Amino acid sequence: MVRRYKKSKREREAAKKRHLSPAERRKKEKHKKNRELRQRKLLELQQKNENNIKSCFSVTPAYWGIDNCTVSILSPEVTYDPNVFDEQIFKETVSLNYNSEGELDKITIQSEDLGKVTISLKEEDYKKKFTAIQLNGPSPNFQTTGINGIKLRLLEVLHKLETDYKIKIKYNPNSVMFKKIELAFTIAFDKLPSLQTRQLLIRSLAKDKKRDLKNHRTSKNADNFSMVSIEINKKEKHILYNKIEKAKKNKQIRKTNSPLKNLEIFRYEVELTGSKIAEQLDSHYLAQLTDEKIIQYLEILISDGVFRYIEIIITATENCEKMLKRIYKKIQPQVYTTEFLFSINDQLSTTTVSDLIDEDIITFLPLRFLKTNRGTTKRRILERFQCQEVKTGTKHELGKMTSWQVLEIIRVMFHSLEEAKKYGLGTRINPSTTSYKTFPLKTYSLKERNEIFNKTITENTKEKLEDKMSKRILKRFRDGI
Repeated sequence: MVRRYKKSKREREAAKKRHLSPAERRKKEKHKKNRELRQRKLLELQQKNENNIKSCFSVTPAYWGIDNCTVSILSPEVTYDPNVFDEQIFKETVSLNYNSEGELDKITIQSEDLGKVTISLKEEDYKKKFTAIQLNGPSPNFQTTGINGIKLRLLEVLHKLETDYKIKIKYNPNSVMFKKIELAFTIAFDKLPSLQTRQLLIRSLAKDKKRDLKNHRTSKNADNFSMVSIEINKKEKHILYNKIEKAKKNKQIRKTNSPLKNLEIFRYEVELTGSKIAEQLDSHYLAQLTDEKIIQYLEILISDGVFRYIEIIITATENCEKMLKRIYKKIQPQVYTTEFLFSINDQLSTTTVSDLIDEDIITFLPLRFLKTNRGTTKRRILERFQCQEVKTGTKHELGKMTSWQVLEIIRVMFHSLEEAKKYGLGTRINPSTTSYKTFPLKTYSLKERNEIFNKTITENTKEKLEDKMSKRILKRFRDGI
């Protein structure tokens, strides 16, 4: 049997090209040039975005501010020119709704630079005239602002409506009301915080409802999920997500060869809508809201978060105490600590969190079921968890000190509010530098951890567990770990 010669890919492409007519070749070359032009423009935009993102952290590695929001102007005076409805910008970005009598009832504008604007023109019965406007931050949306910045965004949108769409809106400044507001804490880490760290953070700051884990398609980290959210109710939602992964997904920055590869930027977002805005911030009118009122709310949020964090740590300690006691009674005293280790490892293999949040919990265990050697037992349990690290240098999951990292992040959130009191909410940029700052997510060596553990075990008192733990954690919050 004679084998047929198989043409290479290059030969097949060349043969195909020979059969193209001159017009087809010109068309193909044009498509190629257009594609290369689009890729070049995208690369230029991505590089610009990357520089913009770095500049957001030129002054500080973390900041609070207002992200996107939606305001509604009540009973505005709207004038428009129907002669421009046939212009290209209207065809591409505007939807016109007419009522049964053929009168223009609503104008909806949706564009990349303007966001969404809905103008309701008719007033009947309970229905009032209004203009709802999305006030989004500049792309790629790493910058946040304060109340004055929101007022400026509103003026810019109204100016654009008048110049580009010939739609003029007159209104009473006291009639501008927030329908939705996103209060955001943005922080640049030097390394990726673990999923356990992120989950404990959101559990501390939001009332413990079921957490929703999501993943941006570009995410390839070992922790898998780049977004964690908790819906308190229909009008309040807390979200913690990876801004870098989201920007990659939206093609706003490069997936590879980016100068942001050493930055892990996360945003903690509190989304308030409807009546919840006035309930939490004292008012939902733009003219009445101030940075100070928002900061007061966020201070309460963080303070509640610290005490909720303490409750979580105490509950984890009590759960581990019960688990150890149950195992101790069930099997031989000589091997119950080994069985405890197996139980915790089983939890970690099947869930994203365990009863034993990290090694620090062991130092707080009261071990009431033991009559003697409680301190020695705690040290022995710690040694069992740390034996692999002693041999290989690789930390057990519980040696990453999730609880300490979360407390340090909450401290930074609080410190950033103190900065906002001085300079106002929002991003501060230093235009004279290209450098940026990051928050070091500290890892603790075996020696560092054991020094702290020994101090906790040695200073054990006869106080109630809750009081003892609260005092120590509040001291750490005040002074640092």
